[in-house]
Amino acid sequence: MRDYNKKGQAVVEMAMFGSLVLLIFATLLSYLQRSNDQQYVQMEAFRRALQKGCTYQSTDGDGAGASVQLTLLENRRHAELSGGFRKGSAQSLSASSSVFWAIPKVEEDAEAQNLIVYRINEDEQTWNYRDFVPKEHDSTDDEGDERQRYWSFEVEDLGTSSNLTFNEQVGKQESAQAITNTKSSRLQDAITTTLPYTVKEKDKDDKDYESIIREGTLWAPQQGVYRDTDGQYKYSQAAVGTVVERSRTWRTEF
Repeated sequence: MRDYNKKGQAVVEMAMFGSLVLLIFATLLSYLQRSNDQQYVQMEAFRRALQKGCTYQSTDGDGAGASVQLTLLENRRHAELSGGFRKGSAQSLSASSSVFWAIPKVEEDAEAQNLIVYRINEDEQTWNYRDFVPKEHDSTDDEGDERQRYWSFEVEDLGTSSNLTFNEQVGKQESAQAITNTKSSRLQDAITTTLPYTVKEKDKDDKDYESIIREGTLWAPQQGVYRDTDGQYKYSQAAVGTVVERSRTWRTEF
């Protein structure tokens, strides 16, 4: 009787310990995946800023290259052990990088283009900083002296909204020869990212002084989820309305 009690206690302890190990493993896996994805986004932001700066060609002939401030935003669907075909929920990752790679025409006293670039998932938009802050409103003048009043361009806290639908179906067919199990899913997800901006006048001696010159929405793309040829989940404006379908069939024969 005592041996039975010890064996039962061992089974219970093993079950509890095994569940704890699985929980720790799942948490560690999620942490490692997010850390790896965040590192990738940071490196990708620098690579894209460098590529944008060194390949930019001015349309007015002021030289090659540009000063680039690039911000990369990505929505990645992380693995979820209990998520089935849904592949977890979309996680937001972001990184920024500034690169100056320009060769302006010095003899014409031209200045390098100052570009603001936002890449959200698979879509990208570029703006010229001078369209928001003219040169005469920079924080310093041509001689390098600080201006008392100057303009500042700021992108405020971005907003996101998602419209997700997910359906999963499980089927079973039994016969005298075999049991056939099927599992299928349909995923449709659209994420809208809104980038509000503000141009403010500030005072170099008064940190509390701010006067709004201009404000609005810089960009608000709606992007749908899709799977590329490698099976990776990605978001793009061209994929709005796309349904990701997955299925699996396994058969047990007698």
